[in-house]
Formats: sequence, structure tokens, C-alpha cells
Amino acid sequence: MSLPADPSEAEVRALLARILRVDLPDDPQRGSTPAWDSLKHMEIIFALEDRYDVRFDEHEFAALDSPRAMCALIRRHYAA
Repeated sequence: MSLPADPSEAEVRALLARILRVDLPDDPQRGSTPAWDSLKHMEIIFALEDRYDVRFDEHEFAALDSPRAMCALIRRHYAA
């Protein structure tokens, strides 16, 4: 069985931009992106889970606050 594609920060940024419907800087952060509210955050989490075939625990949700953090956590799930 093969693993899903390894996430790139550029790909995750593109997913964020599509969901948030805004142009994002190179390193967007949840706290500094007004469109990234709690409902959009859950939509982003579900999209990441679907795209990368992972399931995040509730305690991981807050850590998913930037593309870099998202990629790192997805890779940790692959390694587990």
C-alpha cells in the first residue's frame, strides 16, 4: 500500500487560499489571517485529512496554525 503524496508547503498554501478565498503571504499564520476563523479552520482540517489520508486528534487542531506546522504534523502521522 502506498502512502499519499508528501505534503509541500506550497500545496498546503494553495489549499488554504482556495478554502479561505484570499491571497495569502508566503508564510500565512492563523492568528494573522482574518478569513481564517474557527469554522474555516475545521474546513481546512477536514480538507487536509481527506487530501493526505490522515486523521488528526482534537488536541492537534490548535497546532495546525500554519502550512509549515500542517506539513510537519502530516509527516508525523505518516511516520507513526
